[in-house]
Amino acid sequence: VVKRKKSRAKNSPKPERLEKFENYFDSVYSERWSKLREALLGEPVREILANPFGNGLQDYRLDAASLLPAKQMDARAGERIADFCASPGGKSLAMIFHSKGEAHFSCNDLSPGRIQRLKAVFHDCLPPEIFRRVDITKSDAGRWGIHRKEEFDKILVDAPCSGERHLLQSPQELGRWSMKGVKGLVVRQHALLCSALDCLKHGGRLVYSTCSVNPMENDGVIDRLKESRPGLFRVVDINESMGEATANGWIVLPDVAPGGPIYLSVLEKL
Repeated sequence: VVKRKKSRAKNSPKPERLEKFENYFDSVYSERWSKLREALLGEPVREILANPFGNGLQDYRLDAASLLPAKQMDARAGERIADFCASPGGKSLAMIFHSKGEAHFSCNDLSPGRIQRLKAVFHDCLPPEIFRRVDITKSDAGRWGIHRKEEFDKILVDAPCSGERHLLQSPQELGRWSMKGVKGLVVRQHALLCSALDCLKHGGRLVYSTCSVNPMENDGVIDRLKESRPGLFRVVDINESMGEATANGWIVLPDVAPGGPIYLSVLEKL
């Protein structure tokens, strides 16, 4: 009995961490936070991404709002497209389906485990002849800008983020939350965007997305990019039926929408 009590205490977030987390998001969303918090504790609404290739290949289920970044990419035949943080693969699949497999895809992730998951999804959902044409790499996309300059027509950066839905549903993970950790993610997100801009052709499209509700990781990262790369890109207006506009993009929040959270910003390289 004593051991079980210790285990529960170990998995509980430290009161001071939890208080800082709650106070921060209460300051961001004020009276909206309690309702948003409750929605984040629920299960996301998922929809089926229908497989257009048939032949017994699997469909894919994902959060309805997760399709918006892929939709904004508007992948077309003949284009060279990169997905910097592709696993588990839903957004990549949506782009491949949309282009009917006729674009050239480079799908990357940093983790060996995530790469294996990505390959498994592609194996189940793509015809072999299309699967073979997808370039799957395990590397740090934050360094691609050094050696793959102006290579791609379009790039998706679905960046690593705090993922507050996951945090709230995992006391152990919530116990690790800190503003220092958030700032570290912002540095990583900014580095990925800088690399993506270098890899993008002039006139190309860059879509940045997260599943965070933290404005520091969303509009704040785009503001930082404006400061570090002035005059190199413009923010493209977004108008979707689900979600709401932000200063630099669009966000879907689950307290008022049947999906999310998903933030996205669309940039055009000048």
